[in-house]
Amino acid sequence: MIRKTLFLGLLVLVGIAAAAPALVGFYLEREFDDVIARFERPGLTRVVSSDFERGWFSSEAQLRIELDDALCEDQPCAGVMLDTTIHHGPVPFGAPVDTETGFRPSLGVAVTQLDPASLWPRLVFDPALAPLEIVTRVGFQAHAHSRLRIKGNSVDISRERRLAHIDAAPVTAQANVPLGDGAIEAGVDAPQFRIVGENGGQLAWRALEARLGQPDQAGNATREGGVLRAESLRVADGLGLSALLQSLAWQWQPLPAAEDRLSGRLDGRISRAVINNSEYGPLMLVAEVTDIDIDAWRGLVDQLGQLRDVETGELDPEARAVLYGETLPTLLSGAPRIDIERLRLTTPQGDVRAKLRINAPEQMREARLLADVVSQLDMNFDARLPAGLARDITVQVMLASGRSPYAIEESDIDEALAELVGQNLIESVDDGAVYRLHLTIDAGRLTLNGRNQIGWQAMVDQFEAARERL
Repeated sequence: MIRKTLFLGLLVLVGIAAAAPALVGFYLEREFDDVIARFERPGLTRVVSSDFERGWFSSEAQLRIELDDALCEDQPCAGVMLDTTIHHGPVPFGAPVDTETGFRPSLGVAVTQLDPASLWPRLVFDPALAPLEIVTRVGFQAHAHSRLRIKGNSVDISRERRLAHIDAAPVTAQANVPLGDGAIEAGVDAPQFRIVGENGGQLAWRALEARLGQPDQAGNATREGGVLRAESLRVADGLGLSALLQSLAWQWQPLPAAEDRLSGRLDGRISRAVINNSEYGPLMLVAEVTDIDIDAWRGLVDQLGQLRDVETGELDPEARAVLYGETLPTLLSGAPRIDIERLRLTTPQGDVRAKLRINAPEQMREARLLADVVSQLDMNFDARLPAGLARDITVQVMLASGRSPYAIEESDIDEALAELVGQNLIESVDDGAVYRLHLTIDAGRLTLNGRNQIGWQAMVDQFEAARERL
């Protein structure tokens, strides 16, 4: 009797072990569409094709992701094909063993192969880029944990001729994606990267770290947000312009908002910046936006690039009319708020400080000019420039107006600033060490440095006339 019971129990276990992988396959197939939806990022990426073939012990999935049309000039857009083999659990035979935890039961293990060169179909890489392998383990807590490691490499990039050379240290990336609701956690560590163009331009960084999603205070959940840090970032255009940024730390934290609205807080710091041999820093920024229309924001970004003719640099009247008459009123409807709580930049001449608060109405009236848009806002803008920097800007305005640099005397700069102060366009504070501009709009009433103004356009005309006199 005991032998018979043991034999039946063994048969049950064998049956469960044989049936479990098929049940896991059904579950993973059901969740496949939800996983695909995570790759759809309007304005960034889109899924153009997908397929799932379920097997007993393993399944095959194919997924093609391309850049959104707005990010590519020529069709078809660059994309990548993800070919995945999913080993079914609870005992995923044939799957690679986790180097950190060893073998452990799971709902499944997915091994994804992709060709990175397909993201740049018009370029030739020498040596050819090796295929990348992403290993994803789906735990019983319904979380998919992915790992990727890219070996360090030294590569030439060509397209009919040699364009650039890349040197990169190994890159590691990982992501934790809930199969149901919840924030995605992801991270990338790129210790060292450098790309140098044939014309001398370059982009290089050290100790770059990016994080999407952050643990909460208890450390056992995630909330959406992002962090970007780097020890240094260097950019040069090969024509003598260069910038070196050191100790970057930027953090974005979303705030509660409707589905089609954006609310969030941005905190950023750069400890030191060297731009064309001039040293600045630190730079500190604290800003918050509330209830911004996401589609209108994307439209604004697109239109800003179309405002000027590429060849002549002149403003496009039609693009400007759309911007003032449609995009900005849509963006500012729904009572959004923009608040730059703190902007501070240390320069060789002293500290630059600025604050900006904009409250928009629930519904914007029809607008034709920028003045029509601005007059409907409640705004408070306060900026302070050290005297040395104000003098430098004054010289640049003079040069832009066609004056010879050899004809500009210190007395000319003094007279120009004195004229601006005399017309109340700027204020001189702290015994002339700082120049200030304070602009407010409250219920349609415009004040500049404490004095009432006739209107936005009249004030702009004053600044324009002063610029021409310089």
